[in-house]
Amino acid sequence: MASLRFTPAPVAEAIRHWVVADYTHLGPLRASLCEAIDAQVPMAGPERDDLVERMTIVVTELATNALRHGRSTVPVQLSRSPVALVLDVADDAFAAAPQIHDAGSLEAGGRGLHITHELASDMGWYVEQDQKHVWVQFRLPRLVRRRQTPRIPVFDLKSFLRRVRRLGY
Repeated sequence: MASLRFTPAPVAEAIRHWVVADYTHLGPLRASLCEAIDAQVPMAGPERDDLVERMTIVVTELATNALRHGRSTVPVQLSRSPVALVLDVADDAFAAAPQIHDAGSLEAGGRGLHITHELASDMGWYVEQDQKHVWVQFRLPRLVRRRQTPRIPVFDLKSFLRRVRRLGY
């Protein structure tokens, strides 16, 4: 068994928020998450499908853990950085550090964070305002990262002066 890394979530802009009150909200959460991913990854194909599948599995695992261990509703947030999507799931059981159980563990339960660790590109946890947050990061497909990063033209003084001289100024 290993502890999850204690570190704040990556800097990213919040896109969507959900509140999960009980297990019946997990299906609508997954459906809404798929819609949010579609808006952020406007492409079809196996890379997008893989991202959606991994993220819906992970959000289900994390929200289920939060419902099981916490005593109140579970806030879930989806954020985006230029290169990744970040899920942040919180509960009020802040005294207990999340533990990643070994894949071959014979204990009942406890494999959700191991599965999450395998499916995500990075993950960690932190405590804020009496809530424990577990965050998970998923790299965006390369094509989407390129499309979302604007190219900024750089002023080239030499080229500008050559053009001005050709025009006779």
